[in-house]
Formats: sequence, structure tokens, C-alpha cells
Amino acid sequence: MQEYITLYENYLLSKNAAQNTINAYLSDIRSFQTFCREIFASQTVDILDLNTDLIRAYLISLFNAKKTNRTISRNVTALSMFFRFLKLNEYVEINPMKKVKNPKYQRPLPKFFTETEITQLCEAPVIETFEGIRDKTMIELFYSSGLRVSELIELTLRNIDIYARKVTIIGKGSKKRIVPLTAVAIKWIEKYNLIRAKQKTEVFFLSKKFEPLTRYQVYYIVKKYIKELSLKTGYSPHTIRHSFATHMLNNGCDLYAIKEMLGHSDLATTEVYTHVTPEAVREAYLQGHPRAKKKFEP
Repeated sequence: MQEYITLYENYLLSKNAAQNTINAYLSDIRSFQTFCREIFASQTVDILDLNTDLIRAYLISLFNAKKTNRTISRNVTALSMFFRFLKLNEYVEINPMKKVKNPKYQRPLPKFFTETEITQLCEAPVIETFEGIRDKTMIELFYSSGLRVSELIELTLRNIDIYARKVTIIGKGSKKRIVPLTAVAIKWIEKYNLIRAKQKTEVFFLSKKFEPLTRYQVYYIVKKYIKELSLKTGYSPHTIRHSFATHMLNNGCDLYAIKEMLGHSDLATTEVYTHVTPEAVREAYLQGHPRAKKKFEP
């Protein structure tokens, strides 16, 4: 089985799939491989011995381990893609995933900061040091353009057009998109660039040792400010991306435009942001109802 996993990994790489996607798929497939090794009591698993009953037994084991429906659904997707690859390349005659149904789960609504909380977060860094100016620039850029962490750490100066106020982002699957920048983000990009301009590396955001930041460092930096402000638990840099989309939608931005700015391939993914806040409901009521603003007269 291992050789086919390696072939599948090479296939995903050749299709320019995002590294995070590849890692997620392979993690679930290898989890299934470990399960098969235990069932067959052997480190070597023949791909032709894999069938629908075995896959269902694996999914039941995930359920018994109290894995969420979302996790189980992700495993089904990973295995479906894997066996589809095997079938298309004629490594197997029958796709055992054909009779396996994906469990239903309710997609959780994305968490987001209020506009006041975002302002507090943007103002949190102390802008008297290299790290402070860098952190301020990162947070402003996250909120200005809805970047993913992986997109931010791969950003180079040549991706940023200061005069046109836009940034070119290489997203999932190496898809390119162009997103506007706010005047505030441009201001801090220019300030940060003045203190990192002497560095030879093209990567824009650097550590205090002037090395490219890792995704884990970015998570740590942003979560540090969230924790200091005692905003909310369980929130991360990705929450700023959710906030960008939510605030844009609440302020009248077209859903299709948000889809393009976020780099979503499917509108259904963007539609999760159509959750409505109580403030938005009240505002819509006050604006739309002809008698909403009239005073009560007994």
C-alpha cells in the first residue's frame, strides 16, 4: 500500500495542490493504513485486499474513538480521492468507496471579531521596535485583504503594488488572485519595508533574526496579542480572515466579490459568511421597515 501512497503524493504535487491539503489527505490515508496493518497483523498491506467492509470498519473505529462527524467526513473525502486515483490509473479494478456514504455534519459558523475588537487588535503592537512594526503590518494586512497565514508568509515585496494599492496573492493550488489594499495597510507596509529593505531575501515578513517567518511563528505572534487583549479564546490569525469577510458582507459588499478576494473556488464556501449578526438584523430592520423609526404613540 505504501508505494501507492507515494504515487498519489507525487500526483498531488504534480497538480500543484496546496501543501496543507496534501498533508491533510496523506495524514488520513496513513491513518487508514495503520488501521489495516493492525487488522492484517502485517506491515505490508496489499492494495487488492482493501474493500468496502474494511473501510466501513475503519470509519466505525473513528466513530468509537469519538471523532467528530467532520473528522470522519474528511477521512471519507481523503479515501475517496485516493481510491479514485487508483481506479483511474487501473491499480484497482473496483473503487470500494463507491458504496461508502459521507456522514452529514453541520458546518460551524466562522468565528469573527467585532469591528471594535479588530481596531483593538490592530493597535496592540508597540510600534517602537522592528518586531512591533512588523506585527502591526501583518495584522493590518490580514484584515485589509483577508489573507491566509500560508499566503502571508510566502508574500514578497514584488507581490505588493503600493501605487495601485493592491497585492497579488498565490493561494491554494497556486491560484493567483489580486486583492485591494487599504490606505492604512499601505502606510504600514511602507514603514516596515524601510527597516527590512537591506535584507537580501525576497520574503517580506521576517523574524528578528531576519529569516522568513514560519506559519507557527505567525500563529504565536497573533495569538499573543489576542491573549493580551483578553478578546476571545480559540481565536487565531484565521479569525481575522473571517472578520474581513464578515465585515465586508455586513457593509454591503457583493458576495461574489468576497469570493474572489478570499480565493474560494466555490461560492458555497463563501456563503457560510452570510450568517447574520444581531446588529445587522437590527440595522436592516431600521432601514427597511417604513414604521421602524416612528415613535410609539398610545
